[in-house]
Amino acid sequence: MSNAAGVPPAVVPRGEAAPLSKRRAIAVWSLVALATLITFLSALTLWVKRQALDTNAWVDASGQMLKNDDIRSALSIALVNALYNNVDVTAQVQRALPPKQQGLAPVVAGALRDFSERAANRLLASPRVQGRWEQVNRRVHKNLIAVLEGKNVRRFHTENGTVVLDLSPLVQRLAQRLGIQEKVKPNAGKITLLKSHQLDAAQTGFKVIKALTVFIALLVVVLYGLAIYLAGPGHRRRILRASAISLLFVGLLMLIFRRLAGNWIVDSLVKSDVDRPAGHAVWAIETELLRDIGIALLAYGVVGLFAAWLAGPTRWAISVRRWLAPRFREQPLLVFSAVAFLYLLVLLWGPTASSRQLLGILVLGALIMFGVEMLRRQTLREFAPAKPISPRPA
Repeated sequence: MSNAAGVPPAVVPRGEAAPLSKRRAIAVWSLVALATLITFLSALTLWVKRQALDTNAWVDASGQMLKNDDIRSALSIALVNALYNNVDVTAQVQRALPPKQQGLAPVVAGALRDFSERAANRLLASPRVQGRWEQVNRRVHKNLIAVLEGKNVRRFHTENGTVVLDLSPLVQRLAQRLGIQEKVKPNAGKITLLKSHQLDAAQTGFKVIKALTVFIALLVVVLYGLAIYLAGPGHRRRILRASAISLLFVGLLMLIFRRLAGNWIVDSLVKSDVDRPAGHAVWAIETELLRDIGIALLAYGVVGLFAAWLAGPTRWAISVRRWLAPRFREQPLLVFSAVAFLYLLVLLWGPTASSRQLLGILVLGALIMFGVEMLRRQTLREFAPAKPISPRPA
């Protein structure tokens, strides 16, 4: 049979799908590439939002930092340095010593400094102080978020567009604990968090990240789904496999980025070799959530590859679908209930932070149930029960 031009139509072998047209193939693979890029950006924005803008994540990270020996040691030194930079300890020691021993004041002040660092370290290591540290960090973070939202908060204030954190009472209490009688300078403990030219950008970035994080994550799902849908029957499994591989790629990229960027950032910011262990410890704690996101993407990619294999033409996959066929046909509710039960077990395990977020739980659960439904329809088409043969009339 020929068409009007006398050219016979293309014949597609049984069991094989017609190749995608050039325009459709470009559209499908462009969607997959765009989804991969946005997945990378979405992972970074999700990390920033949860780690920097979520109070619970901030408090948890700050608590881990104070429990780390390297960070606690560096913090003890920083606290003592702040005090010594604002108080003339040598002069106080000299006034306290007898006239004949006043020449020993610098030696005594140095010894007192070493003692102060050890005392500060022991103090910061106590459970009571660590609990108080987490409470203070919770309050400070809530106040900082309020400032980014354009509000004025106690101990945070915007002077000429500059965000300042006033910790001078803490420095004064430290001086009293060490028995230093000299009045601490008023600017001791005041830390400039954001300068005037940074405040507007920080507030704008805060609003953008807060508003777009969920949108970008949902956009990723839509782009992958649209690519799979446009591929059409016979090609969807291949595009599903490609999408799963892209998730694996982004997950590995997150883990590599965490490792390489950490070394570069710490080495560029921390010039002293003594302080670098603390710097690396801070980076490891602050990017633990980024590691969880990378692991979650790897897990999603593995699930996607398994789904593509299960719907494929391999002998084992066909055997599994043949075994599932009567259950899909006669007990579909039992199959879906079993899948839901396994999903709940994963959620109770909670291997990553993303498995403990309500929106992520709902979206992932919906995608899993949708995939099971697609598998059910494919299986019922492949293994439809044979129609009974009606006896011929006599």
